[in-house]
Amino acid sequence: MPPSMRNSWALAAATLAMAGSIALAGPAQGDTRAPQPVAPAPVSKVSAPVSEVSAPVFEVSAAGVKKIRVKGTHVALRECPRTSCRVAVRVSNATLRAYCQTNRHTSKVSGNKWWTKVTLLSDSDPAWVSNHYVRGAAPKVPHLPTC
Repeated sequence: MPPSMRNSWALAAATLAMAGSIALAGPAQGDTRAPQPVAPAPVSKVSAPVSEVSAPVFEVSAAGVKKIRVKGTHVALRECPRTSCRVAVRVSNATLRAYCQTNRHTSKVSGNKWWTKVTLLSDSDPAWVSNHYVRGAAPKVPHLPTC
């Protein structure tokens, strides 16, 4: 084997040995001590900031959130903005947090096709309420962005 190749192999073996992947040699002759365990390298704990962990399901600027009042009893808050969607919860004359509103891919309720994405004030999963049941929304909630 030429000296340059031998040096390359020696360098590669030394690099692997320092990385802990292989051992180049066993214990020295006459060494009767038991092998000593090698302590693992310390692992730093990295945690995400609380704001990232508890981030809402949808992004909303603080200015975009508005409180609205629902008129009526047993008003359905639905999983999507259509009357064919499953009812998540029913509320009566409640105040909700409103995030945005849409009239795309919705169903009309008493002639109003606008729906608002809401949560309960006590924090809940997002749901949708027809703007027909929102006090002061004819047909849209004023100053509430579009989804």
